[in-house]
This record gives sequence, C-alpha cells and structure tokens, in this order.
Amino acid sequence: MNRSGAGLSRKTDYYVLLGLPRDASTRAVEEAFHQYVQNLKEHSWVPWKDAELREGAEAYYHLSDPVRRKRYDSSLDYELVLPDPEGVPEEFEQYFEVQKISTPKEYERLYKQFLMLKYEREDKLWIFRATVYFILACFSALVLSSLVFVVFQKNGWLSTSADLFYRRWGLLFSCTFMGTAYTLFRVFYLERVISIREKKREVERNEEVSDIGP
Repeated sequence: MNRSGAGLSRKTDYYVLLGLPRDASTRAVEEAFHQYVQNLKEHSWVPWKDAELREGAEAYYHLSDPVRRKRYDSSLDYELVLPDPEGVPEEFEQYFEVQKISTPKEYERLYKQFLMLKYEREDKLWIFRATVYFILACFSALVLSSLVFVVFQKNGWLSTSADLFYRRWGLLFSCTFMGTAYTLFRVFYLERVISIREKKREVERNEEVSDIGP
C-alpha cells in the first residue's frame, strides 16, 4: 500500500500505480501492465517484488474490465485515512479496500462511523484542554486574591468582620466559586462550542456525500 506522510495510511491508486490517466483506454491499461511487469523483471533483486507484482495484478484486474473499472472509479474519489504512527495492519487496509470496491454504500457507512469516532476523540481532547486552561485560570485568580487578602491583613486594611469572614469561610467560598464558575463555563461555553463544531461537521459531511454522488 502507498504511504503518504508520517503516520498516515492511504489506499493505492491503481492509475498512479500503472502510470495511467483515468481516461486511459483498455489497450493502454494492458500495455501499462506489461510494462509494469517488465520493469519488475528487470529489478528481480528487489525483496518486495512479489508484493508489487500482486499489487500490479490487482490493478490490472480492476482496470482491464469495464464493469469492474466503473465500480472502482465510483469509489476512487473518497478514501480512508487513519492516523497511526506505527502504520495500519495490512489486513485492516485490505478489508476496507474490498469494502470500497465491492460495496460502496457499506464502505461509506463505515467511513462515517470512523469519522464519528475521530470527531468524538477530537472533541474530548479539546474539552480536556479547555478545562485544564479554565482550572488554571481559576486557580491563578484564587491565588492572586489570597495574596491580596494577605497584604491587606498585614497592613491592617481589612475590617474585623471581613477578616473573620475570610478566616472562617474563605476555603468554602473558593470551592463554591470554582464549582459555580465551572458549571457556567461548561453550560454556556463548552456545550455551545461543541454544538457549533458538530453542526459544521454535519454540513461538511453532507457536502462530501453530495460531491461523491450515487
């Protein structure tokens, strides 16, 4: 399978493999395949020659027959891309290749499920990052306010009632403040942003489906 970029696994484009344009004639496909085989024979010392020969044979199989070629062309413009620093198992790739060619509708369904899982993971990571930043901001605000109170205490600028309130209820007030602030932050910011992201993705998915066509 062709690899493109670090950590990405992409399907093989049979036209690119044989060096053909998409409007190539059947005779051009045959000539390109024979040339492909001839090039492999000239480089018989290459360890992965057998794998490349099988791949070339698969390309010829799908492009040499008009019915199989039409089915392949209809599924060529959308592909599965998986981030994985160690690559994707060959069996996994082969399964989706077969699904794409033989059952385009099923492949589209699986592809949408993959996108949903991918988006769900992205949203969780974004929520976690935003929550960490929010907690750090609240903690910094509480530390700063505590320092201000200490300065006021040292200089006698606090009234007796304010100083007593701070000593008795300071910790409870801080916890209540953080809990209330996080609830508001989650309801009025996190959930709203996630909703906007989901609507945007839904529009993009609908556009992709309309571009792919039946």
